Formats: sequence, structure tokens, C-alpha cells
Amino acid sequence: MRTILATITAFLLAGSLSAQTYTVFIHGKSDKNHNGVGTTDVNGYWGSSVNSVGGTRIFIGYDGTSDPRSYGSSRAQTNIATGLTNYCKGSNSCKIVCHSAGCYAIEYWLSNLGSTASAKGFNLTKVTALAAASGGSELANALNGITFGFGGNAMDKSLIVTTARGAFNHNNTAGVAVNHVPGYKGMFGASVILPGEDDYAVAYHSSCGYNRAGGLNKCQSSLTQYEGLWPFGSNKTYNQYSGHYRAPSVSSTGLYLDHGQIKTEGWR
Repeated sequence: MRTILATITAFLLAGSLSAQTYTVFIHGKSDKNHNGVGTTDVNGYWGSSVNSVGGTRIFIGYDGTSDPRSYGSSRAQTNIATGLTNYCKGSNSCKIVCHSAGCYAIEYWLSNLGSTASAKGFNLTKVTALAAASGGSELANALNGITFGFGGNAMDKSLIVTTARGAFNHNNTAGVAVNHVPGYKGMFGASVILPGEDDYAVAYHSSCGYNRAGGLNKCQSSLTQYEGLWPFGSNKTYNQYSGHYRAPSVSSTGLYLDHGQIKTEGWR
């Protein structure tokens, strides 16, 4: 009897010791191919910024010039499915940290999962969305406009605001909370094009997960502001998509960080 109990105890302990908690990093737009799924940050997209996060880190990479919604070799959707299946099922659990178009990629994947992540066997605690570009960027609109639709790669074209917002059901996060971390350290030139607060690449309407594009300077669940020339203007209300929140450790004004600097905030 003691032998049987000892065997059962050893089995249970072995199971608990084999359980892993991972932080999974998914990068954004880049001129490099970061293709790979594993413990290596291929071509160094994240650099030392991952040091803010302890524990075991997994990197899901792809061709940074490709459409984040696409499948195939070196493509985001295929590698996300592979990575999360390999590391985030069974006794393992994962927190996802995405940056910019990487948030577009994981939100698209979650929306098209067909059920909640847990019902599909994935143990995903949350998504920390750093400067999410899932609502598109007016810079992509400008590039597309000045080149009459001929300029830009597949990633650039996917980031056109109407394209990004119409690409999938942003209210469907497969039951996983998406916690937004926006930055407002803009740059002259880019900030002329981007409405409201911005980090020189994306504006708050995208990096805060709002349900419509506009010039916003706060990141919160709902915001109503007067728009247009008085007395001909009117109040307009913006709400965050369902399942989207501001990260609890961030105030409604956001962080004074630019688009690259905000990569250090994966600990949130």
C-alpha cells in the first residue's frame, strides 16, 4: 500500500514539476524576417526589452513585412498556432506580450479560433498589448495615398485603418483579456498625420482598442467628446471593444514612451 501511495505521489509531483508558465512574445512590423518559434529572438526584434519579464520566454516570429493575417511559411498565423499549441496547452500556461502589428496578429488569431481559448485547450492568462496596431495607422493610409496604392509592402497595406478595423471581429477575444499599454511620446511629422495622442506610429484609437477611429487623448473604457466646429458639432462616444481594457498599472493618460521604447513594458 505504501508503495502504491509513493508511486501516485511521485507521479503527481512529476506532473506539477513539468508544468511551465511562459511569456510569449509576438513582434510587429519589421524589415526583417524573424521566422521561428522557440526560445530564440530571431534577428533580435525585442533586444534587451524582454529583460523586464522574468521566467521562460518564448518568441513567435515571422516575416515582418508580411500581412499579419496570413498563413504559410514564415507567416504570423501559422506560427502563432504552432507556438501556442506547443507551449500553451496541457499543464502549461502562457501570458502573451505583443507589440504593434503583433497585437493585430494575435487578436486576429483569437477572433478566428472558433470558440473560447480555454474550450480549445489553450491556457492563456492574458494579452499585454504594447502600442497595439490592430486598429490600423493613419501613416499606412498616408503611404497608400501618396503612392496611389502602389507603395508599401503587405504589412503596410494591412495597416490601413479601414482594412485593419474591418479585418475581423475585434469584440471576439476568445475569452482572453487584452490589456492595452499606449504611449504618447510622439514625433513631429508623424504626429501631424496621427490623430490625438500617439507614439509616432499608432494613435490612441488603435493602441487603446477603441471601437472607432478618432483623435483621442485618454485611454479608458468609454470616452465622449465634442467634435466639430461649435455650434455645428456634436458629441461623439468611443468605447473600447469587448474584452479590451487599459492595463491596470497604466493611468488613463498612458505612458510617455514612443513606439519602440514601449517594448520594455511587457511586465505589465
